[in-house]
Amino acid sequence: MKRSIIPTLAIAATFALSACGTGMNSQTAEMVAPVAGVSLEAKGKDGQGLLQVRNAALVYPGPQGFKSGVEATARAWLFNSTPFEQAVVIRYQNQEIKRATIKSGGYERAEMKLKLTQDVSNAGWVPVTFEWVGLGAQEAQLPVAPPDAPQAGEKIELPAEPGAEGH
Repeated sequence: MKRSIIPTLAIAATFALSACGTGMNSQTAEMVAPVAGVSLEAKGKDGQGLLQVRNAALVYPGPQGFKSGVEATARAWLFNSTPFEQAVVIRYQNQEIKRATIKSGGYERAEMKLKLTQDVSNAGWVPVTFEWVGLGAQEAQLPVAPPDAPQAGEKIELPAEPGAEGH
């Protein structure tokens, strides 16, 4: 009898000690999406579910950035995890640039056109408002997204590091 109790106690002790910190302040609890765009969220009607904007950004224009007066394209993913259909209005410079209605449990990839009122470098951003109709509005600073792939003809030169010779 004693022989069967010892392995059982050893296994129980292993499980007890290995789970000491499980669920406490995990490093993945506060993760941020690895995308260049802006992410927002708001509570749905009566606090039920979430309305979310993910990866909202201006489409990369090339190494020159955007000049004032040009039409830029912005993209965003809109999600509705509420039990209700939800309308959203997106504005730039107080002008409506997109209106959509997202079904309960649905999503939409929104594409918008903005006539820029100032130059925007590739490190810059533009202010945009996402209004969840009947629930409130959220301001966002849409950055310029990085290119999807290296541009043809672009040569990337890295500065020489001291002592890098001979590698």
